[in-house]
Amino acid sequence: MTVTHSTASKDAATNAVVDQLDGAGSKLVFRISPSSVGSPGTEVATLTMATPAFGASSSGTATAGAIATNTNCTGNAAAVAFATLQTSGDVIAVQCSVAASGSDINMTGGLTVAAADTVSCSALTYAALSG
Repeated sequence: MTVTHSTASKDAATNAVVDQLDGAGSKLVFRISPSSVGSPGTEVATLTMATPAFGASSSGTATAGAIATNTNCTGNAAAVAFATLQTSGDVIAVQCSVAASGSDINMTGGLTVAAADTVSCSALTYAALSG
């Protein structure tokens, strides 16, 4: 049997996660592969999220507000492999994969971010549960 969730349950789960990011200074951080299990990996670009970071969940999905462009990235020679959504205090609420296509976050213009590059995010949604 396939597991399914009511819309109310999907909204509650999604809101529980994104509400952690509602304080000022929450961030979308693009990273290269972690050096060890449990390590967040090296940051190459940090984008500050709006306050609140996400609107209320609708049908199990929350949409992010405006995300500031970073015009002076840290950069790294290695390709971006994942991203984190975290509070201003660097508590990670979500970690997801990044690729050129078919991933949690799709990055256009290449996966390698050099020092002083510009990185922006045009749209971001989050859903805690499917089904």
